[in-house]
Amino acid sequence: MNNKYWCLILLLPLVTFSQGKEKIKLEFSGFVKADYIFDSRQNVEAREGFYIAYPKPIELDANGVDINAHPSANQYAMTTRLGVKAKGPQILNAKTMAYIESDFTGPSNSTNNALRLRHAYIRLDWESTSFLMGQYWHPLDVPEMLPLVLSLNTGAPMHAFSRGPQIRISQKTGPIKWIAVAYSQRDYVSNGPEGRSSVYLRNSLIPDLSLQAHYSHKYFFTGAGINYKQLHFRSYTLDNKLLSDKLSSLSALAFIKYENKKWDIRLQTIWGENLYDHLMLGGVAVSGVDSINSIIQYTNLSAFSAWGTVYYKFNRLKIGVFGGYISTLGSKDMISGPVYSRGFNMKYVYRISPQWSYKIKNLIIANEWEYTIAAYGTPNSYGIVSDANSVSNLRFTFSLIYII
Repeated sequence: MNNKYWCLILLLPLVTFSQGKEKIKLEFSGFVKADYIFDSRQNVEAREGFYIAYPKPIELDANGVDINAHPSANQYAMTTRLGVKAKGPQILNAKTMAYIESDFTGPSNSTNNALRLRHAYIRLDWESTSFLMGQYWHPLDVPEMLPLVLSLNTGAPMHAFSRGPQIRISQKTGPIKWIAVAYSQRDYVSNGPEGRSSVYLRNSLIPDLSLQAHYSHKYFFTGAGINYKQLHFRSYTLDNKLLSDKLSSLSALAFIKYENKKWDIRLQTIWGENLYDHLMLGGVAVSGVDSINSIIQYTNLSAFSAWGTVYYKFNRLKIGVFGGYISTLGSKDMISGPVYSRGFNMKYVYRISPQWSYKIKNLIIANEWEYTIAAYGTPNSYGIVSDANSVSNLRFTFSLIYII
């Protein structure tokens, strides 16, 4: 790791505790995690195969051999995590805190084992109002509803997976909490004519906007929300004409959780247009070009997903299973040009992954079997896939986790 990062970490306590009368309390958290994995097939993946989305399609060589029907194995420790929470004095009659969390998965495939920023935010809490500014989960990733899986994919592509800079305001009104978020893209970005980039959201001048309502009562937690995103695409023709268009997309989610001392049951569903930046299926495509008026028209590619988890605790032993499904829904408009999407030739993906874990003081021994099916076919001019054939991958994961 770059020496400047170590210097910042070592100097942080000195800077914090030198505030004199304005005392700040530091709380450290995290874990060291070591994993061994085996896959029965080649996968659409990242981070040297540690993150997998779904198995690759059948691809035959000159002898008719499927080159993707080959197993692989690897070991990792890059998801080791460190977090620091700072609680300080009241400011503007609000309790104050700041949080930084990092792991070592790096910001891209070429920087595996490098320090990566996961969360970095400041929060002010009043009696019924909370204000957060910084990098945190996207609203489609409700922290209380994250699937408790071993895999780095956290249930993707069935479950949304995205973090980024944002302004978040929460307001409690009795048992209901309202959450409004203005969000910007950082590590998880949209796709378009310039490749994967945050430039499309930046050029629209409108942040990704979300509104949610959460309800809590005893063992139950439930909620729903909507999300609005506008992207501004700009591209040049061969005669150096600038073509541009803005495309809006909507998404919605609903969820429910039941949790007591023994059981943890979670269910969630998402429908959305252009969910590419959430590591889900979908994206955008060109639906028309008007070179006379310098307009290029885009259309959304939509998807629907649903997943659930059931976990039961036997003292130190916990067993559970994750099950999820996502299906592509195509486009409202006819596609007549390039497609910037994930899974454009896929009809559906589903996964079943049972797991167990055993905790001995600070040490957790865990094992997960992740069985994923992906159906590939032929999309028509509206992105509806037919004649789909399925392939499967079985991942075996064994992990040791030491809680700090």
